[in-house]
This record gives sequence, C-alpha cells and structure tokens, in this order.
Amino acid sequence: MSKHAVVYCVTGKHIQLTAVSVTSVINNYKGAHLDILIIVQDVTEKDMVTIKQIPIALQKENVIIHFWNPPEEIKEIKNYQNNRFPEVTLWRLFVPAYFSSYKKILYLDNDTIVYEDVEKLFPLVPKEKAIAAIRDFYVSAISDDQDYGKQFGVATMKNYVNSGVILFNVETYNNLITTNKILEMINENKYQYLDQTILNILCEESMTFLPYEYNYQKDDHWLFDWAHHKNERVANLIIAARENVKIRHFVEFEKHSMPWEHVTVQDQWEKDFWKYLYVIKEISMNLQ
Repeated sequence: MSKHAVVYCVTGKHIQLTAVSVTSVINNYKGAHLDILIIVQDVTEKDMVTIKQIPIALQKENVIIHFWNPPEEIKEIKNYQNNRFPEVTLWRLFVPAYFSSYKKILYLDNDTIVYEDVEKLFPLVPKEKAIAAIRDFYVSAISDDQDYGKQFGVATMKNYVNSGVILFNVETYNNLITTNKILEMINENKYQYLDQTILNILCEESMTFLPYEYNYQKDDHWLFDWAHHKNERVANLIIAARENVKIRHFVEFEKHSMPWEHVTVQDQWEKDFWKYLYVIKEISMNLQ
C-alpha cells in the first residue's frame, strides 16, 4: 500500500466524470505506486470493471484502483435535503478518518482534469497543517467589498477555500477534527454550501493556501466578461494562473456552461475532457 492516495466520492451517472478525472491522473503519473480510492454508491459493476482497466490500458500498472462503500458515519446524517448539493458532497469530510492508514490524501471532485503528476502535489501540505486548498474563485472576486465571514462562521471570506481539491494531512486532520464534530455540524445544517463551509470553519487555523492554478475553477467567459470587471486585482491573479493550470475544475457559472452540457468545444480544457472520455469508451468497447 502506498503512503499516498487519490480519493473520489461518486454516485450514479457522475461515474463518467470520475472516469475522466481518473484517466487524467493516471496519464500524468510518474511515481512508483499510487492508490486511487473511489467511494461509490449506485454504480454498476460493469463501470467499475472498466475503470479498473484504465491503468492497464495506459501502461501504468503501478496505479491501483480500489472501490469502497460509503463510510458508516453517513448513516448518522439526519434529514439532509439539498437538491443542488446532494449528500455525497459531505462524504469528503470523513475521508481522512476512513482512510487513516495513509499519510496524505488528495481529494478530487469528479468534475476535474489533472495536468500535473500528483506525486508532486502531496508535499504541498506541510505536516503541521490539516489541509492545503485553493481559495474559491467567485468568493475571492466578491470578498473585497462583500465579506460575509460572520454569516459563514469564519473570520474572513478572503480565505474561503473551494472544497473540490483538497490535500489532506491525514494524521493532523484526524487529531484536529472528530467525526462526531463533523456530524454535529452537518445535522445543524446551517449553511448553503455545507461541506465547504464546515471544512473552512474547522480548518480555518490549520490550512495552507495553494495558488489558483491548483484548482482552476472557471471558464474564460466568467474570467474576462465578469470577474475582470468585478475585481481586477483577483482577475489578474487568475489570468496568471491560467497559463499554468495544474488541475482544471469545471465549476458552473451559467446554465449549460459545463462541457458535457453543450455541443461546441470552447477551449483546450473541454477538448481534453472529450479526449479522455473517448479513451475510456475505447477501453470499454475492447472489453466487450
């Protein structure tokens, strides 16, 4: 078993997005051994078999993919209802406790493409910090004149991180945060962006901030047509990050803005999404 792992949480039809992200991780991996752990619910056996073949097809058999059931703790979540952010979004908060034998874990949302060797990412979270993460693009753009820190339970929204890419220092996180505390905050259900806000509150004094390119969250329309007018300072930082994106995270801006929601291919990141998806479909066809 590796001391490092990459983790996803997925339900149902989103497994196709997971497969794209997993393929990008494997394609760029150059280390000795990597475990990819996928926590699943309502995913078919055929899809799991296909995904397990990706490292073999890409000649990266030093990458091993494991599928896991959701952690038992989620059975204690009470009366959670959110159409936009289903319960699966909360599973990431339990990842370090669930996989406590690892030293460091990179959690990725399913709607990501990785352009960096993940082995280079694990050192970015120092031992004394629970997590390393990246400030939320939208919140960064509005927080100079709209800081809702008090409403979100944090000192300032200027340091509010997006939970789609998280580097966990497993032991430090588990020493700082108990599963009981996580469940208590979930069941209070105070916040619109529940998993993300809980993470920001509990790790506020124990996080390292990574540059925007490690969780590049928006498309050019958002950046140049909205953010640049809203906050030129932040937009210029994101424009600089655009030149060296390590992880592209497809975060919705407007309706139909995700690559799988429209026909046209609008940029290189969308082109890469479809290329990786084609690789997976070819693997699947070869298994027939």
